[in-house]
Amino acid sequence: MRIRIPTSPIILFSIVMLTTCASDNDATLTGKVTDSAGNPLDHATVLIYYAGVKNGYSTYCPGCYADCGKSALTNETGDFKIENLSPDLWFTLLVVRDGYFSEFVKQVDPLEGPAPAAVLKTRQPVGDADRVVRGRVVDSHGRSIQDAIVEPKGILFNDKTRGRITIYGGISGLDRIAVTNEAGEFEVSYDRPALEVLLIVEARGYAPKLFNHLQTGLERHLLTIDEGATLRGRLVENGKPAGNAQMGLIPRQRGMGAELELFGAPYGEMRIGTQEDGTFIFTNVPIPVEYYVYGKMESISKRGATEPMECATKIDGEDVNVGDIEINPGFRLRGKVTLSDGIPIPEGMRVTISADRAWDSQTAFLQPDGSFEFSSLAPEKYQVFASVKGYRAPEWNNTMKTDRPGTVQVEQDIDDFVLVLDPVK
Repeated sequence: MRIRIPTSPIILFSIVMLTTCASDNDATLTGKVTDSAGNPLDHATVLIYYAGVKNGYSTYCPGCYADCGKSALTNETGDFKIENLSPDLWFTLLVVRDGYFSEFVKQVDPLEGPAPAAVLKTRQPVGDADRVVRGRVVDSHGRSIQDAIVEPKGILFNDKTRGRITIYGGISGLDRIAVTNEAGEFEVSYDRPALEVLLIVEARGYAPKLFNHLQTGLERHLLTIDEGATLRGRLVENGKPAGNAQMGLIPRQRGMGAELELFGAPYGEMRIGTQEDGTFIFTNVPIPVEYYVYGKMESISKRGATEPMECATKIDGEDVNVGDIEINPGFRLRGKVTLSDGIPIPEGMRVTISADRAWDSQTAFLQPDGSFEFSSLAPEKYQVFASVKGYRAPEWNNTMKTDRPGTVQVEQDIDDFVLVLDPVK
């Protein structure tokens, strides 16, 4: 039995985007979807799949940016619009429609005008039942849900020489996403026979839901999703409302193992902005799950920091009030990135600090001498990783009896942190 998880950092489950923090500088992405004959396709789903920085260099996970997961449906003329995007990023789009092969539109810059037209080719049914997982998505009343996004996240198959193998993440040969039709039906296919698939289903107005151990074959699985819970609270600073900030919500346990077994609830982070009175409301929150809720570092770093607050959802339709979350003064981390071969740091390189409990991070540019500083950090264990082209941190694996390179426990101001990178061989 083997399990393979990609070694590069990726989000294994979809990010649910719920944010009210738009600004006048946000970008809008437009484009068009047609069939092979040039006819416009309505009801095609256009999803922001990857993103990357326009300037400099970053090894930050391309699916981890806040805009990833935003989507839109094409209208009767085949046109779509996705608003409130970061103007500093380029985007790769994934376009999908029932009855057609999905199509990527790569490295689109919204500031340069409409995206190149996506042309979808007609898809023929897959003849081998062992290569396909079939399903139907319904609500708690058994009503079909159209336009639900079905995203495969893991697969279990039998290899003749290596036995049963589990793969998570981006899987070559496996459909990236599927979208349900009018009857709520979908199919996800693989380029070889498989045993089981792990899926996440998301639909507007419903909570995301994970389904594992879905067997391939002729059976059409019935997948029921619900509205989920509501989770609310208030962000405050010195007892006063803290508006125009962003909150994050992430399950406390989010692991996966062999045979598509899940530990906890590995859903992606949800984000929402605070109102002028400091209040925030997360809707369609998956149940039953234990969570951390926190102020996002990049949105409150000038004010201070919040420690992750524990909370939980239990039943569908529940309204959970976590009360006030206080912004307190945080700690400072000053450090330096050096290259083991003595080469100066190139211009445009970045460094990122990521919290251990929350799915939260900050990114900054490295100075020419490799120095950097992060402020307003909550007491927490962090991982610092630098994005310097051609270099990486020393190799590390779980069997080593040391922390991963770049790990730092912040409980006071730190001014002498050093991260050494080695050339990539």
